[in-house]
Amino acid sequence: MSLFAGTAEWYARYRRVYPQELIEQLAAAARLGGTGRLLDLGTGTGQLAVPLAPYVAGVVAVDPEPEMLALLPAGIERRQARAEDLDETWGTFELATIGRAFHWMDGDVVMDRLARVTRQVALVGDRLEESESQSILLAVSRELFGERPRMKQPTVKYDQALAASAFSDVQRLTVEYELTRTVDDLIGFAYSTSFASLARVGARREEFERELRDRLKPVYRERVRVDAFLGRRGDE
Repeated sequence: MSLFAGTAEWYARYRRVYPQELIEQLAAAARLGGTGRLLDLGTGTGQLAVPLAPYVAGVVAVDPEPEMLALLPAGIERRQARAEDLDETWGTFELATIGRAFHWMDGDVVMDRLARVTRQVALVGDRLEESESQSILLAVSRELFGERPRMKQPTVKYDQALAASAFSDVQRLTVEYELTRTVDDLIGFAYSTSFASLARVGARREEFERELRDRLKPVYRERVRVDAFLGRRGDE
């Protein structure tokens, strides 16, 4: 079973959207002018693909989970595949993006394949600064269900991954904002993850929610930093 089986509805509703300010900065830095195509690998329910669509002529959104792809809006081309399946038959792209998913991929393979189809890649991720709420979600999940599923690149740093690839000319874009979430928001977010998907929680859902409601505060206001690392081919 896929690590994200059954998470799509929760993912679409509770995953943090990327700030419009960051989307605009990325489009400008990548010189997207309404032409060319965007390739979004590990698209989920389109958190990057959808807001970037107005800046290109077409979007190819890729994910191994069909339930995720089913929630994408009309006008976006969907491809059920792993990022490692990418090859030249997919065509060429003005920009390739990966948001909150690169740690699940074989980085060297993906970067090598991307170098055959695009001249620039953006790795995008966000981080809650000193997040008490995230720590509690992970702790309760670990206590009830064991260690979280292992990522292929658990400690990957996006800027270093790009610098070691063909996309070694790296530019960093950053936006910070305050995020407010209730306990219900946090429980919904948990069900969008690999470590607390409903498939993993199973019959212990009531216990899981009870533990979270006992330990979490009613509301959290936390600082979020979102980074987009844009790498361009070093040989251009």
